[in-house]
Amino acid sequence: GLMVFIHATGVRFSYGLQILKTTVKAVVFYNNMISHYLKSIKYIKGLVQFNEDKIDQIIFKDEFYNGLDNKKTELRVFYAKNKLAQSIIIFPGASPYAEKHPGMIMLANALRNAGYNVFLPRVPNLKKLKLVKENVEWFIHCYLELLQHSHINSKNVMVVGLSYGGANLLKSCLDERIKANPPKSILSYGTYFSIDTALNFFLTGKIKYKNKIYNIKPHEWGMIVIFYNFLLSIDTNHDKKIITKLLKCRIEDKFEEVEKIKSTLNKDDSKFVEAILSGTITPELKKLIDLMLKKNKDLLEYLSPNFWAKNIDYKTFVIHGANDSMVPFTESTFLANSIPNSKLLISFLYEHREISTDRGILFKIKELIKMINFFADYFKFNK
Repeated sequence: GLMVFIHATGVRFSYGLQILKTTVKAVVFYNNMISHYLKSIKYIKGLVQFNEDKIDQIIFKDEFYNGLDNKKTELRVFYAKNKLAQSIIIFPGASPYAEKHPGMIMLANALRNAGYNVFLPRVPNLKKLKLVKENVEWFIHCYLELLQHSHINSKNVMVVGLSYGGANLLKSCLDERIKANPPKSILSYGTYFSIDTALNFFLTGKIKYKNKIYNIKPHEWGMIVIFYNFLLSIDTNHDKKIITKLLKCRIEDKFEEVEKIKSTLNKDDSKFVEAILSGTITPELKKLIDLMLKKNKDLLEYLSPNFWAKNIDYKTFVIHGANDSMVPFTESTFLANSIPNSKLLISFLYEHREISTDRGILFKIKELIKMINFFADYFKFNK
């Protein structure tokens, strides 16, 4: 009888212990799940509440890293309250504002508020809007340099690439030097998939989405960047050197110098420049762009993910805003379809007028929930 009692008691105790373990596991699971969603909500709240007028009130620290050219290169850091927090490196797109771009600061501050140390390195060529193979080497070098930073755990770092910089980052992560100490994941924001299809958007202003074609005016920066980088590579009757100099001044916001150079141009060059600066696609511009594509085919294929995205074996989160007038959001759908282990979000919270159908508050709530779920999965994967 005593043996039966001991056995029965042991069974009940074992069963009770199993229930307790299962309960604890469930509590831990739901607590973790809730923490990811809370982090996602904090991040999105930081984006929504960002006020560019109060940007000078945001706290950050300007540091340096040793650049590819062995020179001190600017590094802006947004430290979380816990300086041992997980780190995120945000690589820039092609912008003369570099780490001072309001969009970069907005993302960095929102991620810092979600509990991360965020690093914004400058890539000099991209600040000068130069599209060259060397940018990929800069990304690789910068990543390896920042892994040595005192507040970065080299085994626990995430990387983000914005716009043109997203393609550079994806290309960089195929390099064996990064594969030897890889990031936990890649987040691509507003990146193109094929330079050909992205340029087609600039040439036609058309986006095909769900079997419908929408006409949207492309951002004029696209034409400025293309002609600034490649005009000198082709034959034309225009004064290539002086026009490239003018475009450089425009990139650097030297408006007085731009006007001064304009005053020296002949009628044909002046008309040509106005078309570039306004993003107006004339038959001549289209013809010259086709020439530039052919002349720089090797470089453009090297920088175009449609040729190598299938080889990316990192977990890759792809996000694109439907209001992007620089790179059409359809590029990210192609990109996510090519990367084997990817997750895609196209956000319609802020739409083009041409696409928006005034769907109302319920649609916006649905889109907000999609974004919260996307970033909850992102933070969960990278924990």
